Amino acid sequence: MNKEIATRGSRDWWNTTALAVVVVIAFLMIWLNACSSSSQSKMSNTAAKPAAASSVNTAGASVPTSLANAGEYGENVYDYAKANDWKNAEVKLAALKDAVKNVSTDVKESAAVNLLDTSVTALNRAVTAKNQQATMREANQVTLDVANMSTAYKLSTPVEVTKLDYYGRELEVWAQGKDANKLQESARDTRQTWASLRPSIETHSATEAKKFDTLVAQVESAKTPENYARVATLVLNEVDNLEKLFH
Repeated sequence: MNKEIATRGSRDWWNTTALAVVVVIAFLMIWLNACSSSSQSKMSNTAAKPAAASSVNTAGASVPTSLANAGEYGENVYDYAKANDWKNAEVKLAALKDAVKNVSTDVKESAAVNLLDTSVTALNRAVTAKNQQATMREANQVTLDVANMSTAYKLSTPVEVTKLDYYGRELEVWAQGKDANKLQESARDTRQTWASLRPSIETHSATEAKKFDTLVAQVESAKTPENYARVATLVLNEVDNLEKLFH
């Protein structure tokens, strides 16, 4: 009898212990699930928040002096290379390099700065080799890089005016290289850029708008490198008049 009672008591003890273990396990599972849900909720809330903007709004700011200088010096190198004046081309290239160092500090768009650095590196190689066409081409690329970067700032003159200057020089470069495909491409780009700029020019001067209409038509109708070279000179001269409308 005592043995039976002892056996029953032992069984009851094990049952009670097992039940307690089950209760503890169940409690732990509930607690772990609650923690997991809370953690996932926090992660979800964090992911839902947009990343803070990394770029600075410069739309109301003036073009940094370093960037404006880089554009000017690039054009100077182009002009000196065109005249085979390598001494002055090297002087302006040095000034351009100094300006670009400051651009790296003044302009926060690293991708655009890297493109400009790449163009200046290529220009340096061309000047060192005294390769006229390559120097003119790379110096003109600096002009385009600077024009594209300047659109992030407040401009007194539409960027399209600078781009027409760029395309006028492109016509000179590819006319010299007798590259028909590039000349036709530059002609198309000239037309597209002028179409974007024309309404603003017509507001300032209907006469100037008509003059440039005629020049663009001449660019599009050019057939030989010589034709392109002649009209390129006219385009570049007339771009100077377009710039004056905004000053």
